[in-house]
Amino acid sequence: MKKYLVGGAVRDTLLKLPIKEKDWVVVGSSPQEMLNNGYEQVGKDFPVFLHPENHEEYALARTERKSGKGYTGFTCHADPSVTIEEDLYRRDLTINAMAYDTHGNLVDPYHGQRDIQLRLLRHVSHTFNEDPLRVLRVARFAARFAHMNFTIAPETLILMQKMTHELLFLSPERIWIETKKALITDNPQIYFMVLRHCGALEILFPELDTLFDIPTSVVQQSTPINTGNLTMMMLTKTACLTDDLNVRFSILCRDLGKPTFLNNKKNCIKYHDDRKLGVPLINNLCNRLKIPHEICNFAKIVSEYHDYLYNIETLTPKMLMKLFDVFDCWRRPRRLEQIILISQANMLGYINYNDYLYNQKNFLYTAFSITKKIPISNIIEDGFTGVNISKELYARQLHALKIWKNKNK
Repeated sequence: MKKYLVGGAVRDTLLKLPIKEKDWVVVGSSPQEMLNNGYEQVGKDFPVFLHPENHEEYALARTERKSGKGYTGFTCHADPSVTIEEDLYRRDLTINAMAYDTHGNLVDPYHGQRDIQLRLLRHVSHTFNEDPLRVLRVARFAARFAHMNFTIAPETLILMQKMTHELLFLSPERIWIETKKALITDNPQIYFMVLRHCGALEILFPELDTLFDIPTSVVQQSTPINTGNLTMMMLTKTACLTDDLNVRFSILCRDLGKPTFLNNKKNCIKYHDDRKLGVPLINNLCNRLKIPHEICNFAKIVSEYHDYLYNIETLTPKMLMKLFDVFDCWRRPRRLEQIILISQANMLGYINYNDYLYNQKNFLYTAFSITKKIPISNIIEDGFTGVNISKELYARQLHALKIWKNKNK
């Protein structure tokens, strides 16, 4: 029996990055021998075991043969005769197809260390195209390692472009898992741009892909940019501000309701009421990919009310109350910080940004604290009951905001 540390732990060691988890491959053993040694079997489709003490995963060396559609359409063969080189051959990228033996010697049959030095994401073998999930994984790795200047090898990108016909066989859960992991990287926009470049975005995220055909009034370096690129710019800015998944996903979906149509007779572009159109589109996306309810709901609220967040100080007392209500700030005060983050992303890069941020944040927190100071106990003491309590609370909060705003004109 020989044990090898494999995959991400080896890659991250060579990149001098923190190791999040360790996975091991065992060569020359059998399920019964692993059980006899106290390991607990957890794999259903192929033999994976948990170490009896540290609970790290140990998998028997195996090969795979394509036998069906999608990322689950494989027949696995685990046998004591399977070598470490054969096991590594089935992996996606060369940087993930390395191993350390128990003496610390690097096993690198497919030149992963060279590709780390070249900063290349390159497929191991021609079998790469048998698993459509690898399109998403490579896009995610491109996002994760973009800050280290990793790029996708041209030949790998060509393979990815030829694999899009199988993407529909991926389960919604797997698509969301990869997307969620990409969204919390330092450069989530890279994930979506890679998917667009290889033709996967229009299949998996058609709502997003459509945005790249919609013009905006924004000009960058004398060139107008489309709504898709503007969304990617906003996602980039947001990633600099926060790793909050709700905020990042809401920025991604914020402009989904901006499809336009060209009036050929008048030769001009008319915009729909994008705030209302965005909500059902976000619903469709979230239902299709089984995205958690909380993330979906927050994105829908931001889509419908993001116009409120460009200049919070101009909001009337009624609009402020509406904002606090739709974001459920009284029950979820954390939403205030999320509102501020979205407002920040809108203005990041503008002149006087720091002054703007301070004023917006101070204004919003002050307004909210004023509404919180109205005691319900006083309303009950004044004889209000049932639904009239909430109506009177609203009236008093609104009145307090009006007095405050008038004093600060």
